[in-house]
Amino acid sequence: MSNNSLPKEEINYRALYGKLFSGLLNQFGTNYVSEIEDAIQNSFLKSLRIWKQDNIPNNKENWLFIVARNDVLNQIKQRENNSFSVEYIEDNSTGNIEIDLRLQTIIFISTLENISNQAKILFVLKNIFGLNITEISDCTLINQEAIYKSINRTKKSIQLEFNGNVIDLNSITAHQKAIAIVEEILYAVFNTGFDFFSEKAESIVNEDLCLEAFALTKFLLSQNKLSSTSNLLALFCFHIARIPAKIDNGKLISFFNQNREKWNKELLNLGFYYLKKPETVSKFYLEAVIISKYMSINELTQNDWADIVKLYEMMQKVSQSPIVKLNYCFCLSKIGEIEKALIILSEIEKELPNEHIYFSLVKAKILKEIHPKEADDLFISVMNKMNQKIRREYLLENELIRL
Repeated sequence: MSNNSLPKEEINYRALYGKLFSGLLNQFGTNYVSEIEDAIQNSFLKSLRIWKQDNIPNNKENWLFIVARNDVLNQIKQRENNSFSVEYIEDNSTGNIEIDLRLQTIIFISTLENISNQAKILFVLKNIFGLNITEISDCTLINQEAIYKSINRTKKSIQLEFNGNVIDLNSITAHQKAIAIVEEILYAVFNTGFDFFSEKAESIVNEDLCLEAFALTKFLLSQNKLSSTSNLLALFCFHIARIPAKIDNGKLISFFNQNREKWNKELLNLGFYYLKKPETVSKFYLEAVIISKYMSINELTQNDWADIVKLYEMMQKVSQSPIVKLNYCFCLSKIGEIEKALIILSEIEKELPNEHIYFSLVKAKILKEIHPKEADDLFISVMNKMNQKIRREYLLENELIRL
């Protein structure tokens, strides 16, 4: 799969950060996570200072790994009185980063018992996918202080659980429960990239995050051959296939107004290839079926919407996500069950952060015909909070707010 429009260096940066972190964690152990984070940042800053266009090393990964590794060693020497551990690490250190241990690191994080799934996701977004605290806050809508505290608690929990011991990441075997958590983490990372809220971003899609999550999921499937992983990969294929049509001349295009000729047909076909009916109904399978139905029918009829409603009712038996219920409400409104949709919306409002953007937009869309003033107030509230230019322009240009 290729996309020539993607900036190669940016994709490499995201992948490189995670590869460096995983390689250094494998080498130095759980007691030096903060030192590893600092060293990676220092290595990137150093590269910016000394690399010149005609003086970039042939193997940037190894150059950055060696610089970061030496930085960690220097930090440990300043911190530790007992030099034996440092000498041991120096004697057993390798000077390259040929093996990509990102997936193994995510598996390792997934096996930790005393850390919540949300905390695991935040930790992985920072240390495997290279997002900073501000970026994570922008795309998860969690405030920066809460993210900072969560990541620090996760680091302390890891240190306490393993007492600073070196972990051989390659030796970790993922049981099915851990694989399910890995899938949830990769799902969250992908969704973060697919709906990117950073006000500095010109697009609503962070394609490098999506593609890295896709690549790691494909690697996970090659290891375990589970239908759940295959269906997750199918879901990613369907979503990535639509990326070329989401933005047109710098403007956001809604799903139902996209030029389907711009959809990547190869990825669409690949999505159907990976779509596997599981023995028991699963969230990823149902979600992939729903998006494939959206993409396979040019004009959805009332019967099509009724079928999708049934799929969302099935999904609610395997997922308690308020976002699933939110999507269900939107589909209910399409078959005329407005009152039922509004009742469910009132129930799930308390499950979401205050003034949740998607909640407000779905509710406003449903209310538009029956309570236009309330709908307009909701849209204006969203506009007042929306810092991302491309989304603000979309709301205005589609006359979702009457000015």
